[in-house]
Amino acid sequence: MSEPTAVPASILAGVERFQRRRDVDLAAAFAKDADEERLLDRLNDVLAPAAEADLLDLEERLPTLHVVGAPRSGTTLLHQVVASGLEVGYVNNLVAAFWRAPVYGIALSRKLALDELGSSFESSFGRTRGIREPHEFGYFWNGHLRYPDLSEQPAGHEETIDWPHLRRVLLNMAHASGRPMVFKPMLLVWHLEKMVEQMPLTCYVWIRREQKQTALSLLSMRRAMFGGFDGWSSLRPGGPDWLADEPPWRQVAAQVVALERVLESAFARLGEESMLVLRYEELCAAPRTALERIRDLLGSKGFAPALRDVDLPSFTERHSGLEAEFGSRVEEALAYFTDVPAQAKPAGAA
Repeated sequence: MSEPTAVPASILAGVERFQRRRDVDLAAAFAKDADEERLLDRLNDVLAPAAEADLLDLEERLPTLHVVGAPRSGTTLLHQVVASGLEVGYVNNLVAAFWRAPVYGIALSRKLALDELGSSFESSFGRTRGIREPHEFGYFWNGHLRYPDLSEQPAGHEETIDWPHLRRVLLNMAHASGRPMVFKPMLLVWHLEKMVEQMPLTCYVWIRREQKQTALSLLSMRRAMFGGFDGWSSLRPGGPDWLADEPPWRQVAAQVVALERVLESAFARLGEESMLVLRYEELCAAPRTALERIRDLLGSKGFAPALRDVDLPSFTERHSGLEAEFGSRVEEALAYFTDVPAQAKPAGAA
């Protein structure tokens, strides 16, 4: 038997730099099993050096699609619709376990014939069930984008990211899949233009939902994940202390406004050739039409994936049930933050 190939020191150094995201404590229904997490950590520790050594030097031949939007705006449903309705590769709940060896995860998923999705179109605050369902691949994006949590990082952070390495991994994932890849990378919202600079065939579909409903859904997510409204959920613009002294309904309103501003700014510079704007209401009413528009966007980058023959029903728009308790307060907060600079401290903030 031949000796295993030695892993270059440069690859080992890159593997060691990959840090796991710090997660907050969640309610029992959303908490992760500590033993399972230790097992997956160990699995990734073992596989990562070999997976890095196996990466190929590839050209960008296929477009990559990223689903973006404020949290609770319909990103998960859109991700499921795209993975179900287009001949694209995606990260399912099996592949997501290999966040430091994603090419191996894709190969295993294809070997087990798990790369064809028949989605239930169900989720619980972004989390899907079923091994074939799409996963947002949070550990992967936190690691490669060098985010210790979900808080926006200070100016200059973008220069600390190893963009060539991320590009290499993404191209190898597409190569292993044999199709354009679709992702739902929440943290990439702060780096949309840089990603296009690194991979010019990158496309975004930005899903937008009525801001009050998005904010109310964020409050509902807080209640489910923390048992109350005080815990901060998902992306936190402005850093870990931003709006710390504000009441929850003002926090979620500012969160939505600030993130939408980031997306609006990116769209103004990237334009329609790289970024498609889609309304949540349009997706729910006519998902097939939404898929055709996304396919056209990918086609404009040189490869239009085939439409799959799947039954895509219209979807009922979800509502949080918090309108009576928080609706008017959220509306007032949205109006306030719309009229002030995105990162300005609100009146009364420390």
